[in-house]
Amino acid sequence: MVWITVALFGYFFNAVAAIFDKYLLADRIKAPAVYAFYVSLFSLFVIIFIPFGFGFFGLRPTVVAFFSGVIFLYALIALYTAIKRHEISRVSPLVGTVTSLTAFIVVIFSGSLQSLPVFLALTLLIGGGLLISFDLPLRKGEHIPFFPLAVAGIGMGVSLLLLKQGYEGSNFISGLIWSRLGMFSGGLSLLLIPVFRHQILGQAKETPMEPKRATSTGIYFVLSKTCAGAGAFLIAYAVSLGSVSFVQALSGMQYVFLLMLALPLSLRFPQIFGERLFFWDWFQKIIAIILIGLGLWLSATSGVKLLL
Repeated sequence: MVWITVALFGYFFNAVAAIFDKYLLADRIKAPAVYAFYVSLFSLFVIIFIPFGFGFFGLRPTVVAFFSGVIFLYALIALYTAIKRHEISRVSPLVGTVTSLTAFIVVIFSGSLQSLPVFLALTLLIGGGLLISFDLPLRKGEHIPFFPLAVAGIGMGVSLLLLKQGYEGSNFISGLIWSRLGMFSGGLSLLLIPVFRHQILGQAKETPMEPKRATSTGIYFVLSKTCAGAGAFLIAYAVSLGSVSFVQALSGMQYVFLLMLALPLSLRFPQIFGERLFFWDWFQKIIAIILIGLGLWLSATSGVKLLL
């Protein structure tokens, strides 16, 4: 299925973007809301797709797609808060798993599950993503920021479900552009909230940088958002082709990419990308990857395109 390949490439780009995000939030940018604000401004680059099929297909799909972007922006603040507090290779897949569970619950209550193989495929993908997110048992003193993780995961799940509805009432390009305009508006709305406005307007004044450091920060940010934009585009396209719940369930693969990227970086920047994996951690990750692989196989053979 084409949507599987598209989604996997999307999660690879997301993993690269997450590495940049962790570095910038840990070393360069103090407040997650500030980072989310600049991300919302960067989302306006989606207007380059206007000549390729953008149009107005009615009020309902436009409003639905627009608010999917607003919700996604606020979910990003929660995600960046969690990334700033904990290891990127734990946070990112765990948020993806919560997002998958949100979509899974909607699928169950909507009665969209078509067969036992489809149910098993979704269960394996989500179970593998959950298993790959934790090092069990949790070590003494280890603190995982569950609240921002839950807010980020649920928010992103709701956002993607709304975006899927927007696609069904319009087309891919229009749904994507309206959602990014919503994301941009969500970023501007942060200026209406005093605490966020103070952080955004005071960022440069409170944390002055040397010209060379400021330039490198800008370069890292552009690289991060370029990768994130590519990942978001591919995942959104995969959602338009297939199932929200299954595309999100594939997010466990993002951990595999993150692990490949973060482990060598942890040797160079242990204070930022510290990864503490022991024998049983590796054993657990391998089992999780096997479960995800089985879920991928069932996804490709079960016919899940009509699911939410």
